[in-house]
Amino acid sequence: MSSKPAKVIGGIVLGAGAAVGAGVGLIKGLHKAIQNNNSTMPLYGIICPMEEEMAPFLEAMDVRQTSVISGLTFTEGSLCGQSVVLVQCGVGKVNAAVCAQALCSHFPIDALINVGVAGTTQADIHQGDLVASTDAVQHDFDITVRGFAPGEIPDLPEWDFKASTALLDLAARAYELCKDDMDGAAFHVGRIASGDQFIAGGPRADAIHNTFDPAAVEMEGAAVAQAAALNDVPFLILRAISDNADANAPTLTYDEFLPLAIRHSFTLVCKMLTLIKENDKLSLG
Repeated sequence: MSSKPAKVIGGIVLGAGAAVGAGVGLIKGLHKAIQNNNSTMPLYGIICPMEEEMAPFLEAMDVRQTSVISGLTFTEGSLCGQSVVLVQCGVGKVNAAVCAQALCSHFPIDALINVGVAGTTQADIHQGDLVASTDAVQHDFDITVRGFAPGEIPDLPEWDFKASTALLDLAARAYELCKDDMDGAAFHVGRIASGDQFIAGGPRADAIHNTFDPAAVEMEGAAVAQAAALNDVPFLILRAISDNADANAPTLTYDEFLPLAIRHSFTLVCKMLTLIKENDKLSLG
């Protein structure tokens, strides 16, 4: 698989095929559901793997009700002027897939955002930086012995699940508006590689980097992406980078870094929701 180099536009690092929207295009994409649903307010699903990652969203929500489905608690309410459903999926691809499918099956969500932390194999992406997905693959899905490409899933039209370009552009715009609150964290756009393995350097990290060239490596995003794609729900994966997926000690320990990562991710998602709300008032579309 050939590597697609990133490019820099206005201080934002973009992967090939991604672009920072000027406004009209992303609003059209995000509000297609509104036009098709008699102008009712869209509903956004937010999935976090860990309780700590979910906590600030839950605290800021105006909660209407909760539901327990497949052992998971789905909280409905409003956040930053938008209707949302918030849920903690747990760690790993199976937990993430079950959660995303339950969300898609039981709630009429118009878009899905998966928020969490990740490592990276890229030397130019650093602890604290934010990564938004162009696509997502499963780095541990391997039936190459049968002639398939690494990560390729038989009988599916795609296995590198493409994120919503409208949500991607929206995240880039939101970052530009709140980057002064990001403690110097940069915003990157690129591939997410997921697997049921904690990657800490060595031959496995090298293999993932050389095969998939991901911007972030974690344990849930591709499973969320696959469920969203199969249900025709636009999605975006957002990750705060905790380390460089190797044995070297990061600038901050994980416990020191996590509160910063959570705050950055929460700030970015809330700014995204606020932008949608503001554009609703302007009736752009």
